[in-house]
Amino acid sequence: MSLGLLNLLLVSAGLLLSYFDWSAARKREFLYIYFSEDKPGASYFTMARRRRAQYTRLVIAFSVLFVAEFLTANMFSSQPDDVKVQTWILCWHMLGLALLGLGFLFDPESKHKIYADVAFALFLAAWSTFILLLVTGLLRGDAVETTVLVSLVSRLVLVAVFVVTALSRRHKAVPAGLLRASPTTFVIAFGLWAAGPLINVFAEGRQALVVSEATVFVSYFLLVSTVVRSTLTEYENIEGSRHRLGNERQVILSFLQRIGAAFTTSLDVDKVLRIILESALETTEAASGAIYLYNAETKTLAPRIVLNFFPPLHVDTPAALSAHRSKDLEAEMIAQTFALGEGVIGQVASEGRARVIDDVRAEDVMMGTTTEFMRNRSMLLVPLKVRDEPLGVMAVLNKQRGSFGHEDQFLLQALADQGALSINYAFLTIEVGKQERIRRELQIARDIQKMLLPDKCPVVKGFDIAAHGSSATEVGGDYYDFFQVDDDRLGIVVADVSGKGVPAALTVAMMRSVFHTQAKGNSDVRDVLSRVNTFMTQDMRRDMFITCIYGILEISTGRFTWARAGHEPLLVAHESGETDVLSPAGFALGIIESPEFDELLDVEVTTLLPGDRVLLFTDGLTEAMNTNGEEFGMERILGILNHDDPIFAEIEHRAHNRLAPSQNGTAANGATNGHADNGKAANGQVKANGKNPVLEDGIDETETANPDQAPCVADPGEDLNDLNWMELAVRSHAGDAPQSDDLTIVYLGAK
Repeated sequence: MSLGLLNLLLVSAGLLLSYFDWSAARKREFLYIYFSEDKPGASYFTMARRRRAQYTRLVIAFSVLFVAEFLTANMFSSQPDDVKVQTWILCWHMLGLALLGLGFLFDPESKHKIYADVAFALFLAAWSTFILLLVTGLLRGDAVETTVLVSLVSRLVLVAVFVVTALSRRHKAVPAGLLRASPTTFVIAFGLWAAGPLINVFAEGRQALVVSEATVFVSYFLLVSTVVRSTLTEYENIEGSRHRLGNERQVILSFLQRIGAAFTTSLDVDKVLRIILESALETTEAASGAIYLYNAETKTLAPRIVLNFFPPLHVDTPAALSAHRSKDLEAEMIAQTFALGEGVIGQVASEGRARVIDDVRAEDVMMGTTTEFMRNRSMLLVPLKVRDEPLGVMAVLNKQRGSFGHEDQFLLQALADQGALSINYAFLTIEVGKQERIRRELQIARDIQKMLLPDKCPVVKGFDIAAHGSSATEVGGDYYDFFQVDDDRLGIVVADVSGKGVPAALTVAMMRSVFHTQAKGNSDVRDVLSRVNTFMTQDMRRDMFITCIYGILEISTGRFTWARAGHEPLLVAHESGETDVLSPAGFALGIIESPEFDELLDVEVTTLLPGDRVLLFTDGLTEAMNTNGEEFGMERILGILNHDDPIFAEIEHRAHNRLAPSQNGTAANGATNGHADNGKAANGQVKANGKNPVLEDGIDETETANPDQAPCVADPGEDLNDLNWMELAVRSHAGDAPQSDDLTIVYLGAK
């Protein structure tokens, strides 16, 4: 009777502990699901599901056994000879035994779990059939003897399966989340469970019954002890995690306070690295340490900061025996570099995992005489990474008390994760500062370059003059200018320096100074270009050159004397609708010296009649690209000069829509003027419905005026000249594509 009550108490304890652990595992699983951004396939999700599933089985098993032991205790106290009760007790014991074995020994998340589930289902179906036959009285002969025999055979088979399963786990790692116990414990526990019925079979009397109950008691005690140990171990793990998180929190808070103070003062990467390494040494009680940073250009890791004595790695050097060994070893260590995967530093960086080394000499990390002066040879390395990209490695050496353990690894990795963010932020801040300084300097250069261009186009009687200039970068290599040669002559130059950016802009500034010096008072186009070429050839880099068109307009006669030094052709559009594409011979400036340059230069004279229009431009006009990689091209330039380009129809259509009658039959903007002759006016100026089609179309003025262009562009007012149409067409062609090259256009129209 007393053993039966003890068995009932043990089963009750097992049931309560299993339910407690099942509830904790279920809550943990829900926390992972609702508060984690990771996918359910992550390891801790699997661990939580495995633990909950195992304790679900154990709760059911101990519940069934609780019923069996309760019936046993009740039978001994009131009906010790009740055969039916004994039969039901045997059935409940068999079911409980099967569930215990399934719960303790089989992984509920294993890929082979289907076999265990199917076997248990078959066992349950067989016993359900047997019980049904027993209840309905269909069993022939003595039902009690049959029940005892079937129960004994089933118990022996189950115990044999469980013992074999337990023994097979001796050399296998128990999956995370499952109860951890010695296979011997399970062998003894389930073996005793089989021994009890055998004692009853081969022995009779009160003593045999007591021995049988005692074996069951010991079996219960071993299994419940396993649950208790698992619960205590889990509690210790939780307390250890809480303690570790508390230490980690203190380390991180202290580090953030120090690093925050560093960021409020002048930002220095080496200072940030020193704070990180000092915090690492304090946290792990290490004697020395180093931080290796990864260089993406050389694809190597090199030491950036070292504190205290840190010998070179993987080499045995005679410097360890020199009179100044500390300095010599430090110099040799700083000179070391490692590729990804090379040495322990490269391995930690490439694999992205921390590594603890108990003896650096035994693992050939530090060799020979370099380790003779070290009291402790333990080493801890953690990766520094940002978004899974290697940033470096932090290594600490010689723990002052004992060797580095998992606690040190967790704390140092937490510090390294925060430190990596701080290092990356420091590098980004410095890089942004550099970019900002460059941007300011380029903006200053841009403003200076704008000052070098004309602030307004010259007003010349009998001629319209306008210009447009924009650069693809902050500063460019295109140049245009106007010079008052004398009272009746105006010099006009358009040039394009090879390349872009600052070198081209500096060359433009030099060329402008030379043109201003040589052009004023000199009416000889060939001589001016020859002098400019001589100067530029002497002072310009050999890998650069300048293409140029320079001409002198004689205002009183309309004669335009000009020469082309390797530049784009000069376009002259006549009132008759014909356009001349003029490309006289000429070599670029800065390549060959005189007299070869003078001999290769042809000077042309073009007399401009009323209605004639001249267009000078750089290759940024013909090569202007859209998002499909298509160039603007010479054909469209000629089309605009002849006023048959698609841009005219487009603007006309938009202007017509703007002035179309409203639904009540009145004009949208009142009465409209009649169309001019095909929209054309003198000097290439175009009107649509008597109004400026761009302004009347509701297009903002910024569509016709590039904010980067020179300030001398004439305001078109109500009329658009060829330059304005060219700007509109280029802008329409390019669309959202970025400007690919510097662009300059100079327009000269004879009235």
